[in-house]
Amino acid sequence: MKYSADMTACSLRRPVLSAIAAVAVLAAAPRAASDKTIFVSALDDNNAPVKGMTMADFRLREDGVDREISEVKPATQPLQVVLLADTTSAVQEILQDLRKALTAFVRQAFAVAPDAQIKIMEFGQAAVTVAPYATSADDLEKAINRLVGKPNAQSVLLEALISGSNDLAKRPSRRRAIVSVNIEPNDEQSREEPRKIQESLQKSGAQLWAVSYQKGPLKNPQRDLVLNALTRSTGGQREFIVGVSAIETMLKRYADALTTQYEVTYKRPEGKAQVVQVGTVRQGVKLYASGFAPQ
Repeated sequence: MKYSADMTACSLRRPVLSAIAAVAVLAAAPRAASDKTIFVSALDDNNAPVKGMTMADFRLREDGVDREISEVKPATQPLQVVLLADTTSAVQEILQDLRKALTAFVRQAFAVAPDAQIKIMEFGQAAVTVAPYATSADDLEKAINRLVGKPNAQSVLLEALISGSNDLAKRPSRRRAIVSVNIEPNDEQSREEPRKIQESLQKSGAQLWAVSYQKGPLKNPQRDLVLNALTRSTGGQREFIVGVSAIETMLKRYADALTTQYEVTYKRPEGKAQVVQVGTVRQGVKLYASGFAPQ
């Protein structure tokens, strides 16, 4: 059986990020159980959403212990998304394609989930909100069309990840995601420690879905390691593309994955857990869900 995340395998190597803390020992005495919910994307071999999944299709573990799943249903909590756009100087040459791709993501998301709320931030030189949470594609498109590549601006993508995560942690719905688009190569100017980024994502419960348009060799291996590890551990994806027109295709795919999620509810004995893994017995299906156990 394949599980969505193996936190011991996907944790960042030292000194980037340390491994998850040791598993807490369960008390021998019976304890009251509480319901916990995680959000799961189920995709087929073509990365298309898989519909009709039922409770019988899923298996779930916390800290290596099997948990009882009590309900599986299409996600009903409103989707909250922070969309991060590269506005470094490097983006100017692909600006129209970037705007088109971001608009396609927004429109695709609202077409399936009209109650979604999407915020747009840029990260050229500074992590700045360019459009607050909105439920209107038209309003967001106006902000997208104002995006430009800033002269001599460098990337602060890692800073934007923390800002977006901290903002999502305040949202009423726990169905949260960050979707980023960045240009490679680029100089990363963020000074945040990778552990701080992980902690902010863990606190918010947000999944990270990242697209990197690669024009040349990577210049910042630490940022690359952080993005690779955090997309995996939070239940998202990271894709490299070399054709600029593929940005739109990838973002629409991410929109489909996020708007067709399942809510998987399970029983946890009283107390906390560190690692959650969700798996499926259905063949040809890959699951994407955060490896951080909900608290």
